[in-house]
Amino acid sequence: MILPIILDTAVIVAAMDKREKHHASAAAAMAGASPDRILMPSTIMAETMSFVRARYGLQYQRRVWDSLHASGIDIVAVGAELIAVAREIDQAYADVGFGFADCTLLATCEQEQVAKVLSLDRRLATYRPSFAAGLQLLP
Repeated sequence: MILPIILDTAVIVAAMDKREKHHASAAAAMAGASPDRILMPSTIMAETMSFVRARYGLQYQRRVWDSLHASGIDIVAVGAELIAVAREIDQAYADVGFGFADCTLLATCEQEQVAKVLSLDRRLATYRPSFAAGLQLLP
């Protein structure tokens, strides 16, 4: 059985841009993950789309949007309950400096009971989920 994995913005960006420092490892991690087992919080999707548009332009954003939509990645809706959990995480880890998107990603880990995360943000390793000893960050 292939376990689910949660996807973060920087891995997507690094995987798609050969000029990125972590391109090779991000592209390999994305290629090695089964798309039907990748979860992406809707907040991470929004963050990714905003980042891509600001950095690469509207046409590139549209291509990434189409690619993500066609990929089979499961977009997890972030509603009021998940946002409340995210805020609790933010308060508990205030010294780490997680942003809103990071906290919703971590809250999604809790909601979905997923401890594997495709992320280049090593600060996420400081988070201790309620259901596992820690997060496994890839690549």
